[in-house]
Amino acid sequence: MAHLRDTHAVVVHCDTDYLRAVHGIQELFNRPSATLRACYAVPSASSSKLEEPNGDVAMDGEATATPAPAAEVISRSGWLIGEDLSNAQKEDTFEQKYELRWPFRSNKLVDDWEGREYMLTHLYSLLGLTVSSNSYPLLLIPPPTPTLTLSHQASYTQLAFENLNTPVFSLLPSPIASLYALGATSGIIVHVGSTETTVFVITDSVVRWECSTTVEVGESDCRAFLEKLLEEDELLDTELKAALGKEDISVEEKSKLIREVSEVVWNECTGDDLEVPLLKGGNKVVTSGAGTGVVGAEKEDDSFDVAKKLVGDNAPPAPNHSHKSKKQQAAIAAAAAKTAQAAADAAAAAAAAPQPIDAIVINIPSLPGKEIQLGPVRHRLCETLLFGKEPGGDTVWEGVGRALENASLSLGEKLSLWDGVGVVGEIARIKSFSPALITYLSPYLLSSADLTSDCQPSKIRLLTIPEYFANFKNSTTELAPFLGGSLVGKVAFLDSQGKHSITKVDYNLKGPAAIYDVSIEGQ
Repeated sequence: MAHLRDTHAVVVHCDTDYLRAVHGIQELFNRPSATLRACYAVPSASSSKLEEPNGDVAMDGEATATPAPAAEVISRSGWLIGEDLSNAQKEDTFEQKYELRWPFRSNKLVDDWEGREYMLTHLYSLLGLTVSSNSYPLLLIPPPTPTLTLSHQASYTQLAFENLNTPVFSLLPSPIASLYALGATSGIIVHVGSTETTVFVITDSVVRWECSTTVEVGESDCRAFLEKLLEEDELLDTELKAALGKEDISVEEKSKLIREVSEVVWNECTGDDLEVPLLKGGNKVVTSGAGTGVVGAEKEDDSFDVAKKLVGDNAPPAPNHSHKSKKQQAAIAAAAAKTAQAAADAAAAAAAAPQPIDAIVINIPSLPGKEIQLGPVRHRLCETLLFGKEPGGDTVWEGVGRALENASLSLGEKLSLWDGVGVVGEIARIKSFSPALITYLSPYLLSSADLTSDCQPSKIRLLTIPEYFANFKNSTTELAPFLGGSLVGKVAFLDSQGKHSITKVDYNLKGPAAIYDVSIEGQ
């Protein structure tokens, strides 16, 4: 029975913008078999804001919102989700007809539990599972929040048993799931969400919630900033006019094209096409290794003489005793000098030639078949995270520093945490962002690796998904929480003592509060 639990378990990772799931945990951990945008739409005429959450069992006087009862499902006939929502959003009148909701994003007023249940039920249908006859254990990774309260744990438990009909349930905090997938048990997890970034500190598989730090800047701010840059970019303006065959473009038409260009950049150009600039200055460099990156290493002196590189192999040999005649020796020397001069001329010509423009070619839906060049402006899309929304604004790297300044951390813990920094969230799809962020943390390091100190770190290690996960090789770390959930799911449902999961029998005896007895570290 334990083997069947392990094989047929469902792993669901709920992030702020996407839901990812898989049915069954195999020896070679699989990538998500179902991915769903974490939003749905309701008709504007019938949409109404929830004013008060429903009450539920709580501990220590905590109030909690509960999932809506199944009787209200009939009112969802006009709701849109998944492909239906994507198709509806292509219509110009979508914003007038529908209200878009993101139930897993942070909401300081009220949590949309009904929307969460609606989305998870649809996710089950994408996996080919029927809720009414569900017989598969569920490991759920809720969206990262500065703290995972007992009331929220109870609400997720109630949703799992009453709305998803799961027989066995386990709950895993997102920061721990992320860190496990990155091959560590202590470290720093930076989650960049849509509207805010949260920094988590984990020591020995325990989330130190008191250290969690939130920075009010996220991916949506980066998108808005990029669109502003694209509006002002002269190269793109010229390209759009040429593609349209017009000398002038209306403000509305240009704004629409700019939004399409921005979407293409975010969706298709996250690899080598984007190079988020590293922090300039000092001797801090990023050296990539087998799954890690290190900041703080002294740069090796690999400088070389360009002229020597170009002509060194062809330089005339040192005078030596030769049996050749003087005429033959003179001919050899002349040939060598001629070759050296040709190499020098070639080097000078290459230096004087105009450098190719740093541009990529993209296509957008409104101009099919037209190639549009996009210049170096694309590399600046993450500046709001590194420099703030405005000059002097709060930044992600400053948030990391504040998290480690918490008085609850010992000096030894603070130093050891720098040895494992991971970046998760959809922004992690941009391969160059994480190494760039690490360089901005260099002010917290010693100025030289040759110095020794008991109170300041000398290096920072950037965590990535280890290459021994064959199905995740070369993948970016936005998948780390999902992979970590699969790792824990491999053992969570094998324990007959109920240390890492609860059954429907436990739920019937104790209700949602049964989750409080689960001893997964970090809850």
